[in-house]
Amino acid sequence: MKIGFLGNTNNYPFIIASQMRNMGCEVVLYVDAPAGDMLNRPEHHASDIEYPYPVWIKEKFSLRTAAFTHLPNIFLREVLKELNTCDAVILNDYGHRFKKFLKPSVLSISMFSGGDLEIMADYENVRNMKMINPKLRFIPDFVKKAYAKFSVNQLRNGISKAALISYFPEGMVPNGEQFLKEIFHGKSFARFNHFHIVTEGFNYSTPPDNKICRIFSLTRFMWKTPFPPGRTVYENKGNDIMLRGIALFLKTSSKPLDIHFVEKGLHLQESKDLIDELGFAKMVTWHKEMPFKELKDHISKADIVFEQMGKHFVSGGLYAMLMGRPLIANARPEIFEPLLNEPTPICHALNENDICDWLQKLTSDTEIIHSIGKKSREYVLKHFDIINETLYFKNFIQEKLANRYA
Repeated sequence: MKIGFLGNTNNYPFIIASQMRNMGCEVVLYVDAPAGDMLNRPEHHASDIEYPYPVWIKEKFSLRTAAFTHLPNIFLREVLKELNTCDAVILNDYGHRFKKFLKPSVLSISMFSGGDLEIMADYENVRNMKMINPKLRFIPDFVKKAYAKFSVNQLRNGISKAALISYFPEGMVPNGEQFLKEIFHGKSFARFNHFHIVTEGFNYSTPPDNKICRIFSLTRFMWKTPFPPGRTVYENKGNDIMLRGIALFLKTSSKPLDIHFVEKGLHLQESKDLIDELGFAKMVTWHKEMPFKELKDHISKADIVFEQMGKHFVSGGLYAMLMGRPLIANARPEIFEPLLNEPTPICHALNENDICDWLQKLTSDTEIIHSIGKKSREYVLKHFDIINETLYFKNFIQEKLANRYA
């Protein structure tokens, strides 16, 4: 089979594409991000990918131009020509809108990364973004509103033609669920629950048992509401809760902490100001934003890792669990425990008292750190291995094609 990938938010499609190649599929993946983009370029994610890219990865910067992705039949004919040679396409981000321009015989899977459904399929949010966009300041408001409606309708139309929807588990993002109901007019549709990661190469490493407990957070700082247009409340990482929980621990304990954060996120300065206010700035080491593959070193040096405390979900923290580190986060047990039929080993925390309690437990006994770390790795290997997701897609496509030609 030949599988095309269009849209590569956070390299999630790239990961699936790589696994499909390993399973014997012919693959073509389009990359639109500029060279310095550490989130959406394969070479910043995988150590076995170098630039210039191998032939199966095609660089196409014009895919970032809105007019081109709205009218690919005019501006991106060579992309459509390539995708029309595929048996199936896996679409992400702006890629969903390309479905209407492809041959009906090309099977499509709409794989969401968050904003492509929760924001870009939202009429009000897209309209508000167009209204405040400085590049459109000379365009009359009625034109901007019409353009926003056209953009959302085109995206929704492409999604509605997907043979399979790949999205976060039901109930995790309520507004996304509402948009899917609207897109499919309340009818049922094929769905896969995605939340998987590459497990290969992330080996268990014994926690270092640092004399001063070292904690690391790999989560971007995004917590101060109200969020601007183009963002949703479900992106709230709850970093302020984490910071207040750390402060409470330091206030009630005589133990210092060696704290490591990454300078990344919409509310970075607000976070630094809050740390100053809470009085533990001298314990914090800030690191510049880095390629994903460099996070391994920071995880291995840490005793405890933090993830999101807000209305989002654990993502990058799964790698810390895979490497044997206890993870303090809002585990969303109301979603995952019924779904996986197993209690989570994540150190579940919703408020500053929960965080303080976990820090007290973990810093008082290194055996607890080791025990939770080992359970965390087993849990991720069992439920979150990207191979499971790739196999599902591959088998789904094969079955659909086989039925078509039977």
